[in-house]
Amino acid sequence: MHIAAIVDGNGHAIPFGEPGTVIIYTLAGDRWKAGDAFAFEPGGHPGLASLKDAIQTLAAKLGDCRIMLLRDVRGFPRTMLIELGFTLWSVAGDPADQLDNVMQLTAQAAEAAAAAVAANQASASDMAVPAFLGGSCAGIYTIDISQVQGSGTGHNSKDILLPFLQSTPFTRLDIVCDHVPKWFPGELGAMKLNFSTTPLEDGRWLISVRSDARRNGHRSGCSSCG
Repeated sequence: MHIAAIVDGNGHAIPFGEPGTVIIYTLAGDRWKAGDAFAFEPGGHPGLASLKDAIQTLAAKLGDCRIMLLRDVRGFPRTMLIELGFTLWSVAGDPADQLDNVMQLTAQAAEAAAAAVAANQASASDMAVPAFLGGSCAGIYTIDISQVQGSGTGHNSKDILLPFLQSTPFTRLDIVCDHVPKWFPGELGAMKLNFSTTPLEDGRWLISVRSDARRNGHRSGCSSCG
């Protein structure tokens, strides 16, 4: 497993855009080792086209590493990194202190993806609203938006999800979809909802929406960006 982090000269996580160093951590046995490191200064590339090139170069240097720890990332860089398959985690202080936590949360996300895909094998007509997982998964719902939209209902993601988000008490909502809805940051931010994204093997996305920071399972100052 590989996890990248962007840090300053003191080894602390910094916001995307500030000049810093990218460190790639690799899990060897039960220990993390700091491996390749290189300078990264996206703020030194004025203009959207140059910033896009800088992010694509960063992604290429990271190879198959698609987990990134940093202090914060917003706007176009965040959108592009997600589109490139990155899972982004906001951390404070030394990212090395959060590696085990992020590994655990990544495993939980993979389990959630499997559960969401399995729960959404029902017919599209049964998936017009998020389904309650039940059992030990108290307060957890799931829906496959791509399946619902593929059934020809004519509804977009906002039509399907917003009424649920506004009216239904929940702990976590796992959404399988073809892309991250552009309305998510604004609407979910206004409702004080957090969300994280995980790329699936079939090219789709798992989006996990959590009702508050206390319930999202993040500890020790670690939370998913967004």
